Amino acid sequence: MLIRPATVKDAYTLASIYNQAIEERNATFETEPRKIQDREQWILNQGERYPILVAELNDLVRGFGEFSVYIDRQSRGQGAGRRLLEELILECKNIGYWKLVSRIFDFNVASRTLCKRCFFREVGMYEKHGQLDGQWMNCVIVEKIMDSTIH
Repeated sequence: MLIRPATVKDAYTLASIYNQAIEERNATFETEPRKIQDREQWILNQGERYPILVAELNDLVRGFGEFSVYIDRQSRGQGAGRRLLEELILECKNIGYWKLVSRIFDFNVASRTLCKRCFFREVGMYEKHGQLDGQWMNCVIVEKIMDSTIH
């Protein structure tokens, strides 16, 4: 599996993968599908401080990460998420980040497990952090203090 920086050529696939997450309602509060043009501008405007990486296997992009990690349905459970998150940790460390923080829906066991495997710790819960389809959602807060190792 190849982990590399995203390019504008990846916009279609990144939009498709993110739209899966929107459909599934398990990883984002977003409800409107992303368009290719939105993802093109997002990739172009991120800059060096906010890396976007893709996981590519057999010449197909299987997932992407920009701290949040999104994997194509057909490619889940094959290690792309972990590889992406580990590489994002290294990228952020090289940029000079001292801490990574994120939120995960409390019922998203796969994402919580991935973060634990990459040595994030759960530090709290945002109760009723936001609404999705009229339902209040709780989010677990995770953090990783950067040190001399990727773990």
